[in-house]
Amino acid sequence: MATGSDDLVRYPSASGATYPPREGNLVEPLVDGAVAFDRIAAAVEAATYSVWVCVAFIEVDACFPGGRGTFLDLMDDAAGRSVDVRVLFWHPDGIAVEVEDTLRGDEETTGMLTGRGATWQARWDAVSRQCQHQKVWLIDAGTSDEVAFVGGINISKGSMAGPDHAKPPEIGRYASIHDVHCLIQGPAGTDVHDNFVMRWNGASEREHSYGAYPPGGTTDLPWPTRQTAPAGSTTAQIVRSVLPGLYPELPEGENSVREQYLSAIAAAGEYVYIEDQIFLSRVVLSALADALDRGVQVMALVPGDPMSELARFRSHPGIAAGYDALAALADHPGFCLAVPAVRRAWGYEEVYVHAKTAVVDDRWATIGSTNLIFTSFQGDTEMNVSFWDPDVARAFRVRQVDEQGGFGSEAMDGAAAIGRLAEVARENAVRRLAGGELVGFACAIDPATWAA
Repeated sequence: MATGSDDLVRYPSASGATYPPREGNLVEPLVDGAVAFDRIAAAVEAATYSVWVCVAFIEVDACFPGGRGTFLDLMDDAAGRSVDVRVLFWHPDGIAVEVEDTLRGDEETTGMLTGRGATWQARWDAVSRQCQHQKVWLIDAGTSDEVAFVGGINISKGSMAGPDHAKPPEIGRYASIHDVHCLIQGPAGTDVHDNFVMRWNGASEREHSYGAYPPGGTTDLPWPTRQTAPAGSTTAQIVRSVLPGLYPELPEGENSVREQYLSAIAAAGEYVYIEDQIFLSRVVLSALADALDRGVQVMALVPGDPMSELARFRSHPGIAAGYDALAALADHPGFCLAVPAVRRAWGYEEVYVHAKTAVVDDRWATIGSTNLIFTSFQGDTEMNVSFWDPDVARAFRVRQVDEQGGFGSEAMDGAAAIGRLAEVARENAVRRLAGGELVGFACAIDPATWAA
């Protein structure tokens, strides 16, 4: 079923976005890193013209599924086939210099790339004390074989986890990660192309020492001149968070992800299902409270062992307001906050939710890099793809609910499926307290205690 005009009226697009909704796309959500990175790596291996990637966080020794090598191996192999390989890395700046698992633009990185004989181009891009957080892959840009991947998955060992979240080879907060990316083919892919050219040509460190590789110089890219041909029946829109003045082409910046979330939640009539690493945006949580007052069911999946920075900065006014708004949702019987966990021989292991997704009413969904916190809306550079298609949105909801709830929801409508998932999560919370086996992964928690 192709999207109709009624969906765009009911769940409005982001009017403040640079790119409008585009018809004629193939959109395929890819849930969990083992699934997503298998498809991404296969696309890189099949590339004949270009491989362009935006990287935020990376563990250089993380290997891709199917016995493949590391990210650097994939880039070297593609460049060895005369494919135009360009990687745009985040360059941490300000207080972010202490952050781990990044490949900085410095002498050490240049030496490492030179030592391995890398022949592809790289540039580094900073955004003051914030993060260049987009996770984008664009293969064979501008050709009939163009395919884009937009989402939230970092390149790390824990991110290679599969849907069963089998025992990971390591332990720790990020050993087993649940995350989502999205494959896009069609006219919306040109907008991903346009974004990459803007960032590549305007990369902040490109003329600084060690801000580009190879040291002899890198080349700018031409802008796309025509929209990619239709490849499917889904309407999709590329939405972003970009600070004002960061790039010449976007002097006023863009804050369309926030707008898109708020308009979709305001339109919700049956349910809102969210998976997010950081669930502390006061404005989004207030919109969810309004939806709950209208009788909409709301369920959110978050990490049970969230990043420690949240508790450390709890006194920050913006974060404190988010904590208060989240705690207030506990007063609504239609709200459920849950964390995924796995029963091991020694006890329960948290599955780290790194996804940044939402589905509303089986009609609209979004997948991307944007966390639900004010710094992702107005600070970090982000990208989401939102789409209007009842078949694709419903299939995405089924895939998420079935994994987290351990039951089949294909025959259920969205509201019934989310209601049943909330019941399972509450039952799992009781089972976990008693040391029992879980059904699926989701376990309900008290919103007032999360990230304490």
